[in-house]
Amino acid sequence: MNRNSFQGALLFAAILILALLPVRLFAQNQSPVIEHREIRADLTKELSRSGVITSSVIPVPLDRVDPFLAVGAAWIASGDVQLDLRYSVDSNGWSEWLPMTAHGDFANECGEQVSGLLLLDRQTRFVQYRVAAIEQARVASLRIVFISPGATPHQMQENIQRKAKETMSTENFLQQQQPRAKYPKPPVVTRTEWGCPDGQITTHGSLSYTTVTHLIVHHTFSPSAAANGDWAALVRAVWNFHVFSNGWADIGYNYVIDQNGVIYEGRAGGDNVIGAHFSGVNGGTMGVVVIGDFTSSAPPAAALNSLKKILAWKADQRGIDPAGQSRHASSNLTLNNISGHRDGPGATECPGNAFYPLLPGIRADVKSLLANFGTVASVSAASFSAAALASESIVAAFGENLASSIQVGSSVPLPSSLAGTTVTIRDSANIEKFARLFFVSPGQINFLMPEGVASGQASIIVTNGEGRIASGTVNIAAIAPSLFAANANGQGVPAAAVLRIRQDGTQVYEPVATFDQTQNKFIPATIDLGAESDQVFLVAYGTGVRGRSSLGAVSARIGGSILDVLYAGIAEGFFGLDQINLRLPRSLAGREDVDFELTVDGVKANSLKLRIR
Repeated sequence: MNRNSFQGALLFAAILILALLPVRLFAQNQSPVIEHREIRADLTKELSRSGVITSSVIPVPLDRVDPFLAVGAAWIASGDVQLDLRYSVDSNGWSEWLPMTAHGDFANECGEQVSGLLLLDRQTRFVQYRVAAIEQARVASLRIVFISPGATPHQMQENIQRKAKETMSTENFLQQQQPRAKYPKPPVVTRTEWGCPDGQITTHGSLSYTTVTHLIVHHTFSPSAAANGDWAALVRAVWNFHVFSNGWADIGYNYVIDQNGVIYEGRAGGDNVIGAHFSGVNGGTMGVVVIGDFTSSAPPAAALNSLKKILAWKADQRGIDPAGQSRHASSNLTLNNISGHRDGPGATECPGNAFYPLLPGIRADVKSLLANFGTVASVSAASFSAAALASESIVAAFGENLASSIQVGSSVPLPSSLAGTTVTIRDSANIEKFARLFFVSPGQINFLMPEGVASGQASIIVTNGEGRIASGTVNIAAIAPSLFAANANGQGVPAAAVLRIRQDGTQVYEPVATFDQTQNKFIPATIDLGAESDQVFLVAYGTGVRGRSSLGAVSARIGGSILDVLYAGIAEGFFGLDQINLRLPRSLAGREDVDFELTVDGVKANSLKLRIR
C-alpha cells in the first residue's frame, strides 16, 4: 500500500487547510523580438535665431512595431537648437509637434547630445522632424532612432508581476562578501525576466565596481497610452537606446522602478557595479530611475514605496545615513547621501520638478524605515509550535501591521509578494531567500519556508507595502513534524480521513471529524473498524515531515499501540503539505477516545484525538 491509494483523501484535507494550492507547470518564457533602426541626416546649414529646417516625410524603417514605437534622437550642434517630431498613420493626418527634449545631462560616447524617448502608437507609419535655432546655431549631424521593443509575452508578464525568481546570482554572491544588513533587499525582476537580450551578463564591455556612498534618484520619459502598461517593454526600449544609440556598455541605471512599484534589475554585474547615470561621475553611486516624466505630477505611491525600500536596503547595507550629507569623491561635491540627478555637475532637471521636492521626505522616510522595527512570531501553521521549523514547511507568522490588506496567493507558483508585503528568510549561513506566500493580513501571514534553508537560527523579516519591518528569529531543523487539526489550532481531532477497503475491493473514504454546532467546533467522529475482512487506514496531514531520514525513522501510536507506517512524505499536488498513511489494526476496536501520536527521527509532533469503536 502506498500514497497513491490515498489521493482521494486529499479533497477532505483541502477543505480543512487554508490556502494550499495545487501545483501546475507552465511553458518556458518566449523572448520578445526587439528591432532597432536609425536614419542619419548631415545638416551643415547655418541657422539664424528664427531659422527652421523641416525634414521630408520619413517612413518608419522597422519591419514590425510592437507594442509601441519608441523614437529618440542624437545630434551635434554649436549653439542651442530645439528638435520637434510629429507622427502619422497615413502621411495625411498628423499629430501636433512634440518636443524631443534634450536629456540635458552630457554628451554620449560619440559627443552627441541625446534626447529622451517619445512613445508613439504602434500604428505609426510616418514621422517628420524639424530643427529650430534658439540662438544662431550650426547643426552638424542628426540621428533619429526607431525602437520596437517587442511585446512582453504573457507568461513573462505574469512572472514579472509575481517578481518570481530569487536565485543565487552574481549579485547575491557579491552581497555576501560584505557584512550583512538587517534591512532586506526587496524583490527585483532580473534582466532575464524582463527580456534583456544580454540576459544576466552584458556582452558590450567589461564590468567595473565601486564602493557606493551616494544613492541617486532619476526619472525617464512619460509612459504614454501607447505603452499599454507593458512596463518590461519600456525597460527594453531604454536598454536599447542606451546601448545602441548612446554607445554605452549597458543600460545606465542600476535599478528601474515602474509606476506599479515593480523593481527591475538594470545594469548587469550585480551589486555595486558602476552605471552610467550621473553626469560622467558615476563612481560611488547607485542609480535608481522611476519611469515617468515628473515635471508636473509626482510619482505614484506604489513607485515611491518601492523606491524607499531599495534605498533603505542599500543604505543599511553600506552604513549610509539616509538623511546625511557627505563628499562625493568622483565629483568632489558635498551631496545629500540620497540625491537627485540634478544635484550633480550636469545641467539637468532630473528627476523632475514635481519629484525633486519630495526628496527631503523620502530621506526622512528611509531613515524611519531603518529605525522602526516591529516583532513577528513564527510558528508551524499545523501545530502552532515555535520549537523548530523545517525547510518546505508551512509557517504562520503573527504580528502587527504586517500587511495593508487581506490577500490570498492565487498564482502558481505562489507569489513572493502580496499587498506589497514580503517575507525574507536569512539563515545561519547568512543567505537570504524570499518565502512564497499563501496569505497575508495585518495580523497574520501564512508562508512556505524556502527549500534549502540552512539549519540553525534564522531571521524572519516581514516588510509591508510601505517598507515597515517586523522581524523575529526561529530555529531551522531538518525535520519539525506537525499535524494539522480540523479546528486549525493544532489541537483536538486531526485533519485526516479514513480509507476503508472492503473484501470485494470497494474503497470508501470516511471522515474522522464532525462539526458540533453547540460547541462551534469539530469533534471526533467515531471510526468503526467494521467487519474483520475490512482493511482500514488512516490518512493524516501535516508539515515538516518530508525531511525524514527514512520511513523506518517514522513511528506512530494510537492509544499506545504501535501502528504500521506505510508512507510519510510529500502530499502530491500541494505546497508544503505532508501526508502520513497508517494501517489501523483490529486491536484498536472499542478503545473509544485515544491519543494519536507521531514521532519522526525522534522528534514528536503534536498529539491529537481519535474515537475508535
